[in-house]
Amino acid sequence: MSKKSDTKAIGIDLGTSITKLVGPGGKKIVKIPSLVGDPNPGWKGLGTDKSWLNNLMLQTDDGKKYFVGELARLQSEIKRPLADKGKMKSLKDAIIAIKAALSNFVEKDYGNFIVATGVPVASPQDEMVTLSKGLKGAMTINVANDATGEEKQINLKIDQCLVMPVCYGSYYEILKSSGEQRAVDAVVVDIGAGATNILTVYEGRLMRTASGSVQESITTLAERIASNLNQQTGKILRPFELIKSIEIGRKNVMIAGEQYDISETLTYYVNSIADIIVDELSTLLGTLPPDAWIEKVILTGGGAEVFGERMKNILTENNVVQSPEEVIVPEDPVLANAIGFQKIAQAQIDSKKKK
Repeated sequence: MSKKSDTKAIGIDLGTSITKLVGPGGKKIVKIPSLVGDPNPGWKGLGTDKSWLNNLMLQTDDGKKYFVGELARLQSEIKRPLADKGKMKSLKDAIIAIKAALSNFVEKDYGNFIVATGVPVASPQDEMVTLSKGLKGAMTINVANDATGEEKQINLKIDQCLVMPVCYGSYYEILKSSGEQRAVDAVVVDIGAGATNILTVYEGRLMRTASGSVQESITTLAERIASNLNQQTGKILRPFELIKSIEIGRKNVMIAGEQYDISETLTYYVNSIADIIVDELSTLLGTLPPDAWIEKVILTGGGAEVFGERMKNILTENNVVQSPEEVIVPEDPVLANAIGFQKIAQAQIDSKKKK
């Protein structure tokens, strides 16, 4: 690197549906769909949205080009999710997506960074190590705006890349924001769009045997409601069209020009899916030593608000917690993991400055 700048901390949540990046103080946030796709040459400059973030194409060192994020979602015939069934699907694609997102995140050329990244809980340790190595060091990122044809080159250096189970970001954020100084025995339940990750922390240790993932998620809820509505109305409603309505708490949906009340169906399936998640959680907690005492259950992710009340009730009924007050939802459950990871990366910077 020919230039120097202050090292900055970035937190990354490599989610099943959305990858989130958060910078110092949460002042810079980037969100992209967790997709990488093959280029699909077409018309340029015809759309009204010419933003870099939604038209992002990355060229790798070997000259290959990839659509990333929203561009891959809308324009790639062949598209690959970064994660599925609680695991990363492809380390190569994960690195491509993160580099592309960083190109939109980094404002100064030749910046220095420490990055903390969260990956799905079921990701093997060796893959986490490989991802860390793949993102560490000096790099040149070549990206293009597919809508305008504009190209740019970003040079940066990642001094350190920490890779951890994704739910740990919310655990760290809750402890730091509450002023807690000790390692609290806790469980984090991250209800995302494509899967639910469960992470157990005991005496400050991440317990692999008491952690895992289930497929029940926001998408599962949308699929079941869509199927129910299709049978009722005889019209076709695709599950992904329901996800946004569910996440914002809307109880009426429009199908072919008519409004339908989904409140009763929503409540029924929220209850049944929450029961499945808690059953899996109880099974995982059964592997903990008998002296373990869960003080907090942290609900995070896009489904935290949707399933929150039902989860609080059945966690209390199943004696996982003593009262609903021990079930905590972060102020921003969607970004909580990335915010926590940014604080972890910042702590590394602060520690090095003290030395």
